[in-house]
Amino acid sequence: MSPAARLLLCFPSLAFARKAVRSGLDLRLVVDAGQRALFAPFAADRLTLVDARDETAVAGAVAQVVLRCGITHVLDGEGFPATRVCPEFAEAPHVLADDRRLEEVLAPSRHPMVRTRVVATAGAVPGVVAEIGLPAVLRSGDDETVVRSGAALAEWARRHEHRPGPFAAGEFVPGPEVVVTTLTHDGMHRVVGVTAQRAVAHGVRYLFPATVGEAEAREVRATVTAMLDLVGYEFGPAETSVVLSGRGPRIVRARPGFGSRGIARLIEVTTGFDVQTELCRALAGVPVRPPAPRWFAGAEFPRPPSTGVRVLAEGATPEIVEERLDAARRRTLTCGDTTVPACYVRNTGAGEVSGIEDGRNREPEL
Repeated sequence: MSPAARLLLCFPSLAFARKAVRSGLDLRLVVDAGQRALFAPFAADRLTLVDARDETAVAGAVAQVVLRCGITHVLDGEGFPATRVCPEFAEAPHVLADDRRLEEVLAPSRHPMVRTRVVATAGAVPGVVAEIGLPAVLRSGDDETVVRSGAALAEWARRHEHRPGPFAAGEFVPGPEVVVTTLTHDGMHRVVGVTAQRAVAHGVRYLFPATVGEAEAREVRATVTAMLDLVGYEFGPAETSVVLSGRGPRIVRARPGFGSRGIARLIEVTTGFDVQTELCRALAGVPVRPPAPRWFAGAEFPRPPSTGVRVLAEGATPEIVEERLDAARRRTLTCGDTTVPACYVRNTGAGEVSGIEDGRNREPEL
């Protein structure tokens, strides 16, 4: 472990803090005063208690810990890197999180970003679409719709006029979409997973690993790591959505942080690779070497997400996983119990067909 690696976690989950300690890091924590008992296992001199609702107090506490303890890396609970300890790279996470700024950075590159505009109200979307052109992809939270005509756009605006924003309108680029999970340390980017993503009738579905050819996978990895280089991203996790268009990969959006817990869980299920642990281990000097997945796993998240029903499946082939997700979805649609947080379909050793189980205890964090 590099003796200079000192990590400060701001308002992490207890599980994340444990992973950092188990990785051998010199760890400090800024936590809410009301969570004193929860973080009691950690030495008192490593805890700084603050009112999480007081932004000024939080900023002051972080600055004091960084100065007093010689902190080299700062992360919040979602994995967003606070780069105040590395001023020369302070802007990179914010550029990565801002679609408009990222689009400007990538405009002269080989694979420019898919044009996207974010507005506060549904009423402003038609004006943005007039700039981008039809067809367009409209997003509100996890909801995604492709509109191909003025009539369809008007109907979408009518249905969303009373819903809260923000709303995103993007250029429609045909092709399958994947989500690329990366870990970066000292400017070295490691692709730890490429997950297929597609819209389905009742939500969004993920499959890991994505079934793409090796040549296409290499181009996707190169595109994402080049993007991270262009913005100067030196440290932290990230998730990047990419469309595999006929003219090469096109970046749809990127976000610093651990991203979707569902995607991270699929990677862990099939490889044993936990992105939070491995980022901490990288800080401790252990090379990031994600193992190859040996089978497939999928998840489906509903729209609207408030229904609370999430479906997971595992299988030896993508087709088996898709069949199990379809079966689980039919089951959840007919059971009428939206209090069940997950249905889990696993690949038992006895055969290729397994039942649908209540995943409340099996997958409590997904």
